Amino acid sequence: MSADPASSMKLWCTRAAPDDSGLLDTMTERSVADAAVRDTAAEHRSALPCIHVDPSRRRQRIDGFGASITEACAWLWSNRVRDREGMIRAVFDPHDGIGLSLLRQPIGPSDHVTAPYRFLRRLPDRRLHSLDFGEEDRRILPMVLAAARAVAGGDTGRMAAGVAPVFESAEGERGHGPHPTESSPAEPRLTEPRPTHQRLRIIASAWSAPWWMKTNGSVLGQWRAWPHVQGYLRRSCYDAYARYLTAFCAHYRDCGLDVFGLTPVNEPDNAQSIWPSMAMTPAQQARFVSRYLAPRLREANLDGIRVMGWDHNYATPRYPDGGFVRSLYADERAKAALAGSAWHYYGGDPATMTAIHRYWPDHGIWVTEASGGEWGPRLWRDALLTMGRRIVAMLNHWAQAVILWNVVLDERGGPDYYYRNSAEGHSLNRGLLTVLDDGTWRANADYYALGHCSRFVPAGSFVVETRDDARDGVPAHVAFVTPTDRRVLVMINDRAGARDVVVEEAGRRWVVNLPPYSLSTAVWSGA
Repeated sequence: MSADPASSMKLWCTRAAPDDSGLLDTMTERSVADAAVRDTAAEHRSALPCIHVDPSRRRQRIDGFGASITEACAWLWSNRVRDREGMIRAVFDPHDGIGLSLLRQPIGPSDHVTAPYRFLRRLPDRRLHSLDFGEEDRRILPMVLAAARAVAGGDTGRMAAGVAPVFESAEGERGHGPHPTESSPAEPRLTEPRPTHQRLRIIASAWSAPWWMKTNGSVLGQWRAWPHVQGYLRRSCYDAYARYLTAFCAHYRDCGLDVFGLTPVNEPDNAQSIWPSMAMTPAQQARFVSRYLAPRLREANLDGIRVMGWDHNYATPRYPDGGFVRSLYADERAKAALAGSAWHYYGGDPATMTAIHRYWPDHGIWVTEASGGEWGPRLWRDALLTMGRRIVAMLNHWAQAVILWNVVLDERGGPDYYYRNSAEGHSLNRGLLTVLDDGTWRANADYYALGHCSRFVPAGSFVVETRDDARDGVPAHVAFVTPTDRRVLVMINDRAGARDVVVEEAGRRWVVNLPPYSLSTAVWSGA
């Protein structure tokens, strides 16, 4: 069966310059006329690697793609960014931006803040009488609520002159993303329809309990003077901490936000002396979740929140191969209270998530943190291709969500109070966006790597099975079917030359030309 490519498939590409000087194309639609997508004779197709997409074989449901609005992000947005509405639209708008629909929000200070803050005014206060979320309301929620309006398709204000379009300009200007300009922005080229009824979902995560709830008396994971003494949650404070987390979720709910998930603590095997952190063993987390947190959430009518265990790497030295999650699920009460597990990509193999899914298929898997930075692949080409490959791998290993780290940071990887007050200097982390000293901003490679999924794959989509002919040259890829029955295929060409790949579905075949050093998203309608 032959397909009409002009009506059935479209292709968007982001391409890095061979010399790593920037991005030549940024989510640019490649026209049918230039043979970016074409139907070809069987003789040519048979010589090419082939990806077979089978929408009937569904895997995991997608809950969304996202990032985090830390206090540092919110401060930059409020105090440094010249075009705040333009930034929000670029990240969260489902039509003019990349359509992020998930936020992982720290409960209290994380490693990216301008200064320490707290929610409890009296110390200690186990009954939480002095609980006050005013700092959250003033510092962070204005940006979160602006994001929620953009996700829902609400009027966040027209993008004012001062920032060029999120993608390539109508004149085809080469660039790294949005650029400062004095002219009105051109119309973005990304035109695929997206649903406008989505809601922003929140996953809440605490970096640390308040200092007086911990065994080391500090929001830091350990004191530099006693590096072998880690701070754990005091057994006597389990209930107070459960009510503390529940109150934060209730506050977000009362602000009209959808709290989708909750993790008891960020990176429980990374309690350290630089930023807020807290150690927690599997046995401690199992007891805390099942006997304290789950009952408190039920009492507050928040039992629909998905409690996610772990919230750390695929592997750590103490817990290789998903050992923490395996121990959690060995506790039947904890397994019943948990919706699944949360993962970070800083260590180990994403295949660990497949191993966990194989034994516990009824428990979800979410990737809740993955940051780019100067400590990893730098600049454009390596950053784009590395993050692209890792996102594809996460999704092929059963991730229901992919959440990167900061939405926006400055050129030094800040604000980063805790780094600057240690011997570490600046964080060297990289946000999806970077604010320049003059208040303009640019999109980084991670923005486009995530956008090649988030812009086309709304919540409620499913990852679907693919198979390939195992020939040399089959690109890394992942496929989806959306709620509107569109097929989406994300492919990565990490080679220096362009290559053709056959895409096949239900008897229809196309040859897709993938530019060198590129991410490409193909979209077509069901048969």
